Amino acid sequence: MKKLNLLYICCCFGFITQAQIQEENFDAATLPTGWSVNNTTACAWKFGHTDDLPFINPATPVKLTSGSVIFNDNKCGAFKNNVLELQGPEVDLSAAGVIKADIEIIYNHQAFVDSGDFMVDVWDGINWQNVLTVSDDSPAKGSSDIATTSRMDVSDHINSAFKVRFVYDDENTRTYGVAIDNYKLINTAKSATNLLATNGFIYYPNPVNDRLNLQATEDISSITVYNSIGQRVLSKQPSALSTKLEMGNLASGVYIVQVKAGKLKENIKIFKK
Repeated sequence: MKKLNLLYICCCFGFITQAQIQEENFDAATLPTGWSVNNTTACAWKFGHTDDLPFINPATPVKLTSGSVIFNDNKCGAFKNNVLELQGPEVDLSAAGVIKADIEIIYNHQAFVDSGDFMVDVWDGINWQNVLTVSDDSPAKGSSDIATTSRMDVSDHINSAFKVRFVYDDENTRTYGVAIDNYKLINTAKSATNLLATNGFIYYPNPVNDRLNLQATEDISSITVYNSIGQRVLSKQPSALSTKLEMGNLASGVYIVQVKAGKLKENIKIFKK
């Protein structure tokens, strides 16, 4: 699976559907950029796992060849209260104009006599909200499937500091574990954007080395820059018809620049050299 990890904020009228906001495939052997862990045990998540999943019946081995993050509770030892968290980077869905969003994950969870829970939570700006709890084998033992794909509507939890959290709890017993192969945050319907481009807004150059020039027919009230995982990295309130945005200190890559002037706004994709 190809990692995209790109915030798509398209500049057009009407609604944009099925735009991918975040993706992590856990192929790399290290903790992904922007992600964090919180464990109650010395045992830990293992990233970039491509071998057979160690908690599956060896007579019918299962392998997620593209790489995954796993926790092997059976290897960690019996009757330890193992609770592990894996938390994704924060993304401002409100500023991006997102009004409907789904989470999609591909995973393999193996319980032992109904012990061991895999949970998916999202941050609603104040509290964590659970959107999925898996307590049984998924896929079921004996199934020809190697993984389960679940998709959850998280539209009710959209906010300016949205993030996802994966939790594994062995319920203080020895069980098997979980493997997460892929995670996506998908924009299923984006709100309409009033385009400045129809009212004389221009910007240049693109790609940019150091300085982005912007010009509008009404005072530009605010400029906000987001990186490829949706984090705000730069902002400015020029209150002027034209302004220059210094981007020289930003790393090379793709950025979304949100510009507001008068009652209009536009989101533009900028390539930083």
